[in-house]
Amino acid sequence: MVTVMAQTELKRQIGLFSAVMLIAGDMIGTGIFISTGAIAETLPTPGGVLLVWLFGGLLALAGALTCAELSASLPYAGGDYIYIREAYGKLMGFLSGWSSFLVTFSVAIAFLAVILSGFTSFFFPILGSDHVIFSLALPIVPITVKAGTIFSIVVVLLLSGLHCLGVRQGTVVQNVLTTLKIGALLGIIVFGVLFGKGNRSHFEPLFDWQKIGDFSLFGAAFIPVIFAYSGWNAVTYIAGEVKDPERNLPRALMYGVLIVMALYLAINAVYIYAVPVTEMKGALRMSEIATTALFGYKTSAWITGIITISILGALNVVTMIGPRIYYAMAKDGVFFQRLTYVHPNFGTPTKAILLQALWSCLLILTNTWGTLFTYVSVAITLFSAFTVGSVIVLRYKRPELKRPYRLWGYPLVPILFVLVHLWIVWGSVTEKPTESLIGLFIVCLGIPVYWIWKSRPAES
Repeated sequence: MVTVMAQTELKRQIGLFSAVMLIAGDMIGTGIFISTGAIAETLPTPGGVLLVWLFGGLLALAGALTCAELSASLPYAGGDYIYIREAYGKLMGFLSGWSSFLVTFSVAIAFLAVILSGFTSFFFPILGSDHVIFSLALPIVPITVKAGTIFSIVVVLLLSGLHCLGVRQGTVVQNVLTTLKIGALLGIIVFGVLFGKGNRSHFEPLFDWQKIGDFSLFGAAFIPVIFAYSGWNAVTYIAGEVKDPERNLPRALMYGVLIVMALYLAINAVYIYAVPVTEMKGALRMSEIATTALFGYKTSAWITGIITISILGALNVVTMIGPRIYYAMAKDGVFFQRLTYVHPNFGTPTKAILLQALWSCLLILTNTWGTLFTYVSVAITLFSAFTVGSVIVLRYKRPELKRPYRLWGYPLVPILFVLVHLWIVWGSVTEKPTESLIGLFIVCLGIPVYWIWKSRPAES
């Protein structure tokens, strides 16, 4: 039987409000500002657009409520790694953590940092300059350094340094950033409805059942929404530092997703109020188009500022939570043992944070993060299914496990979540078989790495 090791080095300092802000801050990234145009291109009907956002929210809620049971039962640092390890064994847990370090979190940090540089260049054009500051013609991965590259790396290092200084510092920054972007979205909603030059006729006809009933169309429109709702499980990775985890973790997961779900539905209703769905097709800057139509003047600077804060908030969360996985792996003896180090004054896993920062910066420097994510995106989706499915496995495997929160709707809720994600995996494998196989190969490279680590003597 796999046993859970108590993690006493990390102190429980995160309250319910901060936990909710972590989830909302990670979820509200760029998706809500850009995804609706892609959805409208596939499913050009007002009711269809809103239904897709509703179902996407319900899917995220299904995952969150499932993880509420898991996190309350196993309130330790590591999130998915812990649940998969307990349900399927140490090897599967390691492969999940291996993927998290190699791709999921490090690539997310690189992606968000590069995107942040792009939006910040609106205010500081030098960041968008094509002027090459430094280049190195390596045979496999040539390196080209521009101003935007330096900015992205500096941001990653600064945020990583912030999270080395303490959990409270990171959560305070996150609370401020998340409050700002929730306030900005509420401002668009309230002022758009009260003072915007929209038209209710844009909702007519509300449903085009022929389009909505087309399973392939609805499914294609669903993919961008899943991306927009990602991050619903953010707090589980840092569960070892949440106060009163048996109560606060389930509440945070539920409240965080419900808040974001309500915001997403409301902001999309405002988008439709501002612009007919037929005019949204393929729009990349949907929020800017809608607010310009509502208020009658260019809102580029305003919306770009909101998106920039939104990206920074998401980057802050990902930088904070990822190292807790590597810390948990090191505690199990399947990763660098030095990553179990917790700073005696700051109470943070500083070495794990710095390792993640260095790998993310290398991905930015070599511009390989996009390729790596393309290859391993199928595996990431598959591990999400494994994570939620672990609640079923553990009900049978560990019936004696204390469950302060028991999932409502079990087993239908996790089964539906798993089936949807397996459907996405199947579609991806069908559409991109080569990339999917390469991704699975990269994940499977972790198998010999696992056995090498298991066979090594413990580090002093």
